[in-house]
Amino acid sequence: MAAPKRRRIPISIDMTPMVDIAFLLLIFFMSTTQFKKPTEVEVQVPTSHSVRKLPETGMIVITITRNDDIYMSTEVASLDYANGLSERIETGAIHGKRWRADEIPPKIRELQIKRLVNIVVIRADRETSYAAIESVMETLQKNDLNILQLVTDLEEERQLVPAGGGLPVGE
Repeated sequence: MAAPKRRRIPISIDMTPMVDIAFLLLIFFMSTTQFKKPTEVEVQVPTSHSVRKLPETGMIVITITRNDDIYMSTEVASLDYANGLSERIETGAIHGKRWRADEIPPKIRELQIKRLVNIVVIRADRETSYAAIESVMETLQKNDLNILQLVTDLEEERQLVPAGGGLPVGE
């Protein structure tokens, strides 16, 4: 005689708690993430072969445009406005403040005392006159701010191909 078949009880899993947790995690990560501040002035930096990552915090960026205008900023827009690196214009928007080379070191010292800045970074347009970059660097050097980094784009390695085609030179 065959054994009677037992009826299976369907299993149901309540997904409501998992959806709640997923949304809570999403809200948490969205509210705690700090997005990169957009640059106010577009600059085409020169290229180089060296690769070195910039730190994400604790740096002040001195931007020199092709018109030899000098701007300073940190990575946080609210810190810029609170510390006088940017100013409110007529429309109510906040915009970067122009600086002269001799005004830069006292402001950097002030930010170092507040422990907001420990690295000085220079971003200069490739069309900027050398005199503008030199004046900023000399002013920093006279005020014992000798450690700085220059921002460049990584130059792609070019492989030389012989005139007749074939393999690149060196292989």
